[in-house]
Amino acid sequence: MPRMVLAVLGSVALAGCAALDSGFGATAATERPWIEGVGLATTPSAPPPAPVTTKPPTPAFVEERARQAYETGRWDVAEGYYLQWIRLQPNDAGPWFQLGNLYAEQGRLDAAERAYREALRRRDEARTLHNLGLVQVRLGVGALREAQRRLPPDDSARRETREFLQTLLEAAQ
Repeated sequence: MPRMVLAVLGSVALAGCAALDSGFGATAATERPWIEGVGLATTPSAPPPAPVTTKPPTPAFVEERARQAYETGRWDVAEGYYLQWIRLQPNDAGPWFQLGNLYAEQGRLDAAERAYREALRRRDEARTLHNLGLVQVRLGVGALREAQRRLPPDDSARRETREFLQTLLEAAQ
């Protein structure tokens, strides 16, 4: 009986060693008949490639991408680039001005007003004041229209609002 136990234990040990060798050991391709025609490298593999280092985008690159996105009507992409441009050049009025234009074009007038004010904080420029004024007029007209809609028909403020709106709209033509 003890011989049989020793024989079984020996067989199990040899099978375990064979499994370890085939799964984890470095053997030649000829010792692996189940992988025919595939040879293992016998020399160490080449070192891994160096990590790719990319330079952060330049403000000029980001500005160009923002302009292209704006011109093609990809508003969300343009907005992302303008915000990236602002992060790259926080003291520059240019990206704030362009962001204001984007928001005004979309009818996001409150956001446009804030962007133009940020541009003015960085550089006092007549074109920015002009665009800010236009946005404020549009906001004002919208507020007056809403007030006229909400005021009771017999309220004198409603009549004044209507007259003021008429004057404003005639002046704009």
